[in-house]
Amino acid sequence: MEEKKTAKIFESLIVRQKAHRIIKKILLIILIISFHLTSSFAHDLWIIADNYYPAVGEKVVVKVMFGHNFPDYNILIPKEALSEFYYIAPDGQKKEISKTWEEKKEEKNGYLAGEITIEQEGTYLICAARKVVGEEVCVPSEKYAKAIVIAGKGNKTVSQMINQRIEIIPLKNPSEIKIDDILPVKILYEGKPLSTYIYAAYSGYCSNEEPFYITAKSDEDGAASIKISKSFLWFVTVNFKRDFSTSITFEIK
Repeated sequence: MEEKKTAKIFESLIVRQKAHRIIKKILLIILIISFHLTSSFAHDLWIIADNYYPAVGEKVVVKVMFGHNFPDYNILIPKEALSEFYYIAPDGQKKEISKTWEEKKEEKNGYLAGEITIEQEGTYLICAARKVVGEEVCVPSEKYAKAIVIAGKGNKTVSQMINQRIEIIPLKNPSEIKIDDILPVKILYEGKPLSTYIYAAYSGYCSNEEPFYITAKSDEDGAASIKISKSFLWFVTVNFKRDFSTSITFEIK
């Protein structure tokens, strides 16, 4: 009897050890899959203008870029893959960017370019969005981007809500920001204040440890402050939920 009990105990231990090894393997597979999914969703959408301070009458080329290392781009997003690509003029009018073309670095690398004409003095918001519906093999993805282009004076549109699902709203015109000034921003999700982390970097920033130059957090009212310490092209981004993100770019002289 004792021998049978001992044999059963050993069998039970062996079964538990096998089950434990199987669970460890499953957890390892889940971690690997999660890592690759997170890496694939680490891309942001942003817009870069070839001139952030044009004169009235000039043409400005704007570039829609998709990548994970601002200002370098990775994946070309063709116009048909964008749900929106337009600008808001200083008088508040929304105009589609119809003159577009693709600049390819390789087969799938590059960016989408568009051209607008600066017809009046004031602040222009260049906007783009890419939305992907969730399917069995992927989660829903929404990427938004804005660039602030300033022609002379005028602040009418700089803090305008444009109803992006997740949005960064600057509360001060970048043209009024000096070195070591604070740029106040407000973060909204579905039109309501969002408390979340905000990341910022300038063109040329490089670090082996930190992917962004600045990390801040908005309060319960969605308000946050970005300290502008350098005269460069700046990129501010927010990522929320699994794959929702938004960004703004602007130049500090």
